Amino acid sequence: MDLTEPGQNQGGGETRRKSRAPLLIGILVLLLIASAAGFFASSRLINVKEKDAGGVKATLKLEPFLVNLADEGEANFVKATISLGLAAEPKEETWNDVTVAAVRDSVISLLSSKKAEQILTPQGKDTLRKEIRSKVNSVSPDLNVLEVYIVDFVVQL
Repeated sequence: MDLTEPGQNQGGGETRRKSRAPLLIGILVLLLIASAAGFFASSRLINVKEKDAGGVKATLKLEPFLVNLADEGEANFVKATISLGLAAEPKEETWNDVTVAAVRDSVISLLSSKKAEQILTPQGKDTLRKEIRSKVNSVSPDLNVLEVYIVDFVVQL
């Protein structure tokens, strides 16, 4: 019992194999691209983790600041909560009442020298972070502040 139509070749399996070859090559190319992308993505993640490993080891949350701003003729103020990202856990002799007072005083002096328009923009906040880090590191270099995190920030106009 022959199920093929007259004139059809029963040995047509070879044409099917040839038609699958481009499909298999395409799949292999896609797998190669996906594995290369995975390799580069994983090596990038490892580099990011290595950078973080040398970064912030501890955070130190400061009490909230409520400070009048330097706007002339206006009673504007800022309420900010700031945390400091440190290179290491602060030692008890490093983080004492005198250091806390000096750090808070430097941040209050810096905030009170700013006008509202200077600190309302994202660029202004970035500048403020850099200035706070610089001030705190100059007042208490043993803290070794790497990052300044603005946790809460409200400006009353």
